[in-house]
Amino acid sequence: MPLNNVIRERRKEAGLTQEDIADYLGVSAPAVSKWEKGSTSPDITLLPALARLLKIDINTLLCFDTEPDRVILFTGV
Repeated sequence: MPLNNVIRERRKEAGLTQEDIADYLGVSAPAVSKWEKGSTSPDITLLPALARLLKIDINTLLCFDTEPDRVILFTGV
């Protein structure tokens, strides 16, 4: 799931508004709206606080999957 969908879905699950997120992070509500639309992304320095507010870890926020879909082996040339 893309970052913008994670932010939107987790925000709604937490019962927060875009304004709540903006106030907590010190950004504008239109900035949060742009994140949720996928037209921009939060600054990397905001990710720990955003994850904490949404009660998830950064790996979940960024949709990091520790299990790769496929494994590529380098055998050398």
